[in-house]
Amino acid sequence: MPDREDVDVLVVGGGAAGARAAIEAHDCGASVVLACKGPLARSGTTPQAWPSMQVAFGAEDPRDGPGVHFHDTVREGRMLGDENLVWALVSDAQDRVRDLERYGVKFERKNGQFLQVRHPGQTYPRNLVIKGAGYGLVSGLSREVRRRASIRVMPDAILTRLLLAEGRAVGATVLDLRRGLLAEIRAKATVLCTGGYEQLWGITDTSPDTTGDGIALAYRAGAELVDMEMMLYYPAVIVHSYGELNGTLVQYESLLAAEYLAGRMLNANGEEFLPPGPPPARDILSRLMFDEIRAGRGTKNGALRIDLTKSPKSPTEIDDWLDRLQTLPYDNLRELGIDVKAEAIEVAPGTHFALGGIHINERCETTVPGLYAAGEVAGNLHGANRVSGNALTETQVFGARAGRSAAQEAAHSTTLCEPDPDHVTAEHERVVSLMRPRKDGLRPLAVRREIKALMDRYVGMPRDSGGLTRALGEVRRLRSEDLPRVQVEGPLVFNNEWREAIEVDLMLDTAETVIVSALLRTESRGHHQRSDYPKSSDQWLRHTAVRSVDSGLASYVTEVTRSTREP
Repeated sequence: MPDREDVDVLVVGGGAAGARAAIEAHDCGASVVLACKGPLARSGTTPQAWPSMQVAFGAEDPRDGPGVHFHDTVREGRMLGDENLVWALVSDAQDRVRDLERYGVKFERKNGQFLQVRHPGQTYPRNLVIKGAGYGLVSGLSREVRRRASIRVMPDAILTRLLLAEGRAVGATVLDLRRGLLAEIRAKATVLCTGGYEQLWGITDTSPDTTGDGIALAYRAGAELVDMEMMLYYPAVIVHSYGELNGTLVQYESLLAAEYLAGRMLNANGEEFLPPGPPPARDILSRLMFDEIRAGRGTKNGALRIDLTKSPKSPTEIDDWLDRLQTLPYDNLRELGIDVKAEAIEVAPGTHFALGGIHINERCETTVPGLYAAGEVAGNLHGANRVSGNALTETQVFGARAGRSAAQEAAHSTTLCEPDPDHVTAEHERVVSLMRPRKDGLRPLAVRREIKALMDRYVGMPRDSGGLTRALGEVRRLRSEDLPRVQVEGPLVFNNEWREAIEVDLMLDTAETVIVSALLRTESRGHHQRSDYPKSSDQWLRHTAVRSVDSGLASYVTEVTRSTREP
């Protein structure tokens, strides 16, 4: 049987949202276990994040403020974001930055004020620049976590099942790779901060552990998921030609903007194809790039080029902006013998951020009592497109809200509820059985590669009914035929393949929710582009939603929350 530990609040996820939730829950009086898939501050997507954090201080233009930030976020989300959540984001953002400064996180400054940079979709320059980028952010948060003695960090642990008692979340089972065993954590409240599901696709700039675990487990526990078809593509991901830098994001927003680096985007014929003016938002640019590649004007690697060689900026100015804005891995490229001032670099759109996820309200409550969600694992904030810089802001605003709500829940719960013991036993048997040899055994990596191939082929941008239907059939075939054959070899302790076997099981559930949601939304909006329904429709200013029911997967639509609040 699993080891057991009792705690007030279980937080799952060691990135910026999880760390912030743990800090807040502790400061509200709760005992906390923070379970991380890898080492704290060195796993998940936050360490890889670029330095942009969108907060309306108005340092560059005093006309900016939370009201303008609200309107920009709603508009650029193609009117699909829940406005109660957007108000929460813009209202709390300044206080959360002040918290970060108290935690020792540093921001670029100009004349004593925050340096704020304009990215597409912003009426005024609004992005703060974090020194050290995402790693600088999460390092400050992790230091703060370790200062709090009643937060127990549990590294190298993957969630395998949410435990329920009469429909309420009461903890989870967690595979502890450091000890090579399944642990049971009983909690009065559970917070999921497990990130997105970008690794369902082949070309991505995210870490290998963004496999949608928390989303799939919340779905299995009965939580409602929204807008799962909305996977944000980042237009400029290094591809094919750069060895270990393949899959690295480069910030096109600053590289192409006239006021910063004034670069160009070119097709394989050396032609500019973007409309005049500032760089387009991510959904628009990704669509233009996919159109250009499909028309046969991509490079032999299926990519396009960002070119700084004709920039009107001097070499010194280019170096200065590259250093200040941290827009691309310039030092790493130079180590490979590539000088971006002398030659263009190949980029293509890659999956970057999950816009869909678990449905939450302003308190970060899901539709399962006792279960909370924050950060990228949660949906219904950004809508069909996210403005640059809102992701890191989201981690701090909703991480703090989730931690506070969970601590309040724990304070009102006098006892720990008992989950069904048969469920715990069955989960232990399932996880341990993955280590048993099978005559026709299949390694988890083989299943993962099949998932990526079919999602790239049929569920990319654009997509259509025929391809989506074929993908759905293939996902269900993988579940019924290939998944039962998955086996793991090697020791129990630090067996990463054991973790991968858990992941591919959950990836199949997440992929199914994405495909069903994409079939349901019969329009094109933001990053969801249907070639058989190429236009947007006001009838689809609604969320797609899915939920697990006794008969299988239920799909339906729900209304987007609108706000009557004046800015």
